[in-house]
Amino acid sequence: MPHVLSRSRYTEDNLDLAVKQGVEQYVILGAGMDTFAFRRPDLLRQVQVFEVDHPATQTFKRNRLAELGWEIPSHLHFVPVDFTKESLADALKGTLYDVQTKSFFSWLGVTMYLTRDEVFATLRSIAEIAPEGSAVIFDYFVPEEDTPHMKEMREDLRKIGEPMKTTFDPSTLAFELESLGLRLHENLSPSDIQERYFQSRTDGYYASKHVRFAWAVVE
Repeated sequence: MPHVLSRSRYTEDNLDLAVKQGVEQYVILGAGMDTFAFRRPDLLRQVQVFEVDHPATQTFKRNRLAELGWEIPSHLHFVPVDFTKESLADALKGTLYDVQTKSFFSWLGVTMYLTRDEVFATLRSIAEIAPEGSAVIFDYFVPEEDTPHMKEMREDLRKIGEPMKTTFDPSTLAFELESLGLRLHENLSPSDIQERYFQSRTDGYYASKHVRFAWAVVE
């Protein structure tokens, strides 16, 4: 899906810049089958990578990696967490994560499936555990009229066991993040995403009008 491709490109482009500016830890929330640690050996030499995900998903991934015979890089660390029940800050404190080291967090394809309170609890944990200047990038759905397309999307998500629970109003997001200890640095709109990643393409890929990308910084 176009928004899956563009959100990953946006995140890793900004991670590249962050590493050049001194970031030494990359935390992937809801990592799923993410392959960053295997695709980017150039960056892996410079950062410690923490994959945070539901225990069941992480167990499946680790078993699959074992089946494939893929060697786990020494800079890759697995952190099992159920975002609906556990604190991200508490989970990271039990690992090699260094609370004094500037970090970069990515949280893609997750916020829409949690409650608003659960999303805020995790963002608050980031502000608590990461030093000033650390960053988090996440994507989110915006409130939309219940069009046939949106009804179909919601029903498809419900059928696969991931009902959409939360949207955010782009006009109030900065204020909401500020109350958590985060400053909204960038809030890409669908037109911004279209211009940056899909302009003049001829393969039918275009930005989703329901999705935005937020980049927030720990203050």
